[in-house]
Amino acid sequence: MTALNHLFQPIKIGSMEVKNRLVMPPMCTRLATVHGEVTDTLIAYYVERARGGAGLIMVEYCYIDEKESKAAICQLGVQSDHHITGLRELATAIKSYGARAVLQIAHGGRQSDPGKIGGRKPVAPSEIPDPLVSEMLGHPNHVRALSIDEAEEVIESFVEAARRARDAGFDGVEIHGAHGYLLSQFLSPFSNHRTDLYGGDLEGRSRFPLEIARRTRKKLGPDYPIFYRLSADEFVHGGLTLDETRRFARMLEQAGVNCIDVSAGNYSSMHRFIMPAYYPNGYFVYLAKGIKEAVRVPVIAVGAINEPLHAEEIIAGGSADMVAMGRALIADPYLPKKAFEGRFEDIRTCIRCNDGCINRFFKGWTIRCAVNPVAGREKHYAEIPPARVRRRVMVIGGGPAGMQAAITARRRGHEVALYEKSDRLGGLLNIAAIPDFKQDLRRFKDHLISQVRQMQINVVYNREVNRQLVEAERPDVVVIATGSRLHVPNVATINRGNMVNALDVYSGRIQTGQNVLVVGAGLVGSETALILARQGKKVTLMDRLEKIAFDVEPLTFMALTELLGQAGVEIRTGLNIEAVTETGVMVSDKGWNRFTIEADTVVNALGLEPNQELLGELEGSASVVFAVGDCYKPRDVGDAVHEAFSRAVGLEPGQDLSRDMGSAADISFMGDDFYYEPNIMAGVSYGGYGERVH
Repeated sequence: MTALNHLFQPIKIGSMEVKNRLVMPPMCTRLATVHGEVTDTLIAYYVERARGGAGLIMVEYCYIDEKESKAAICQLGVQSDHHITGLRELATAIKSYGARAVLQIAHGGRQSDPGKIGGRKPVAPSEIPDPLVSEMLGHPNHVRALSIDEAEEVIESFVEAARRARDAGFDGVEIHGAHGYLLSQFLSPFSNHRTDLYGGDLEGRSRFPLEIARRTRKKLGPDYPIFYRLSADEFVHGGLTLDETRRFARMLEQAGVNCIDVSAGNYSSMHRFIMPAYYPNGYFVYLAKGIKEAVRVPVIAVGAINEPLHAEEIIAGGSADMVAMGRALIADPYLPKKAFEGRFEDIRTCIRCNDGCINRFFKGWTIRCAVNPVAGREKHYAEIPPARVRRRVMVIGGGPAGMQAAITARRRGHEVALYEKSDRLGGLLNIAAIPDFKQDLRRFKDHLISQVRQMQINVVYNREVNRQLVEAERPDVVVIATGSRLHVPNVATINRGNMVNALDVYSGRIQTGQNVLVVGAGLVGSETALILARQGKKVTLMDRLEKIAFDVEPLTFMALTELLGQAGVEIRTGLNIEAVTETGVMVSDKGWNRFTIEADTVVNALGLEPNQELLGELEGSASVVFAVGDCYKPRDVGDAVHEAFSRAVGLEPGQDLSRDMGSAADISFMGDDFYYEPNIMAGVSYGGYGERVH
C-alpha cells in the first residue's frame, strides 16, 4: 500500500460504512433503454468501476415521474415499481465487488428538452426559460411555473422514487439539487422569482428542496443514508453563492441529510462544473471546504480531480471527507486499485477533453471516453481474449494511434515491432502537451509510453520505414500511423519569413513578435492565440468561417471563448486570405472588400493534413496493410485511440471482435453512434448496445 493513508480509510455515512474515500459521482451514460430501464450494458459499465476499487458508486440521474422530470433520452428512470427489478440487479452487481451503491434521483425542471417529455412544456419555479437550453434548441425553451398543488405532487414523486431506490437494494439515495435542475432552480434567485411560499428570501426558496429532504427522511426511517448534491456557487450573475449555500447546507443537515455532495454551476456555467483542461484541477475544492466548515455531516469534493495524490491532499488538508473522481474513473475504472498498489504510472489519466463523455451526450449518443476505448463497451471489451493465431505486426509511427495499436495487439498476444523515425515516442502529443494547461494530456502520453515499455514491445527508434524494410521483415500486418503535418495555404503570395508554423509557436520553439496574427481559429489556432496573449502579445485571431473554435465540443468552446475574451484577443471572422506579405496578411471579406491586417508575425494554424506517402508505397507489402489515426484522417486524440484499438482487436482472421460496432463509422469514437428504439418484434427494449434487464 502507498502513503495514501487518508484516501483509503473507511468512513461512516449515517449508518453505512464505506471502505474508502473514493467516490464515483453520478454521470449520465445513455446506456438505459428509451423507457429508462436498466440494460446489461449499463450493468457492465458500473461493474467495471466497482471491480476497480471505488468505495462508493453513485448511479446516474434517475428521473422520478412520467411527466416532465426526464432531461434527456435513454436516462435511467425510477418513476414506477416496474423499474425496481432492473435496478435491483444493478445494485446487487455493484455491491458484489465491495462498493456501496447509491442512486441519484432528479427532476430536470426548465433544463428538460420538450422533445424528451412528450412535447409538454418543461416546468420550473418561474416562467423563465433556461438560457443555454434555449440557445441549443435555437429558440426560447418556454416553460411554465409549477402550481403549489403540482409542487406537492413532485415532492411525493421524489419521496416514492427514494423508496424504490431503497427497495431495489441501494445502500443510499442522492437527491439531485445541483447544476440548475429543478431543486436548484427553486433554491436560486437566478431562476426563482416566485412571490408565494416557495419564493422570496432564502427561507422561502429553500422550502421546496427541504420538504423533499424531510419527507424522504420520514419515509425511509432514521438510518437510511440520504445524500444531497448541491451547487455551492452557480458562477452566474444573480445566482447562488457560497454565503447562501452554507446556510442552506445547515438546513439540509437539520432536515436529516447524512452527506452533502458539493458541486457548482448550472447549465449557463456548465463549463465551470465539467471543466475543460484550461481550469486548474480541483477548481472548486474551496467550495467543499466552505460547506464542510458549516456542517457536521461528511462532505464530498468534486471537480476535475484526476490524481490520487491530489485526492489524498484534499482529505488530509480537511477540505472534504471524500473525493469524487468522475471523468477520471471513466478513463480508468481501476484508478483506485492502482493507486492503492502504488502503480501510478499505470493509471490512464483523463485529459478533460469532454469529447467522449459530454460531447456525445449532447449529440444523443452513448457514453465513450477519448483515452479509454472500452468505456461504454465493457460488455464486449472489458476482457479481450488472447488471439487464436499469433501474428507478426509492424506498427509505423509512435504517436497515440501507433502506441495504442501496438499495446492492443501485444495484449492479445501478437508479436509487435513499433518503428519511430525520431528518438522518442509521443508524436504530436509531444507538442500538444507542452502548455501548462495540458498537464493531463502530458500524463496520458506518459502512460502510453509506460505501457509500451511494460509490455516489452520492441521499439525501433530513428528508423524511416520503406517498402524494402517491410519486405525484409516480412510482417503479417502493417499498421501505418505516421500522423499529420500542418497545412500550408495555397495563396498567391506567401512571405515565408513572416509566416511561422503554429506547432512551433505552440511548443515554444519559435518566438513571435509583439503584434501577432493567428490565421485559422480552430482548436490549435485558438489555443495558440491564448498562449501568446497570456505572454503579453497583441493577438488577432482570424478565420474564414463565422465561428471560432468550430471543431471543439460545447463546453470547451464556452471556456475557450471566455478566456480569449479575458486575454484581450481580437477576433476577426468571415475573412479569406489573399496574400501573406512582409507587413501582415491581405484578406477579403464576404463583400470582396480587400484590406490588410498588419502583423510582424503571422502564425499558420490552418489545420492538419495526413502524412500518406507510405500508404501507396506499402500497398500489398503484407497480408494486411491499413492506416490509423491522423495519417488516415486528421482528427483528435480520441479518434486516434479508438480507431487503433478497434482495428487492433480485429487482427485475427475469422474472429470479429468488433461485432458491436454497427458500422465502420463507429470505429471513430465520434462516429454516428446512436441509441436503439424499442425492438417491437423481439419484445425487448435496447439502450446503447444493451438488452433490457427484466
